[in-house]
Amino acid sequence: MLARILESELRPDDPVSLNSFMSQLTAEEEGLVSAWLLQKMPANAIEVAESWWKGLIQATLRRQLEIAETRMRLPQLTTGEVVNLQKEIVDLREQLHQISRLSSVPEPDR
Repeated sequence: MLARILESELRPDDPVSLNSFMSQLTAEEEGLVSAWLLQKMPANAIEVAESWWKGLIQATLRRQLEIAETRMRLPQLTTGEVVNLQKEIVDLREQLHQISRLSSVPEPDR
């Protein structure tokens, strides 16, 4: 649905554009979009969006950190691979720390 919205010429504040877009949807899709349109935007919409975005970034960084830490335990790593993984882990932890300072999403203790 998101792809269809982004690919369309939809302008939600323009009734003609909205009607044109809605007429191309199935009944189920139209119900979904109508429900979205009826939802009220929070007063702090930008802050909410930024918080969600930072949360997604943190989750990605945490996954990458977990993968790197798991790879560090592999017995067949060369010294160069260990050094590269250590650098990656330090970098990921620093990125998490920087994002956490800008965000209300707490960073887990390590």
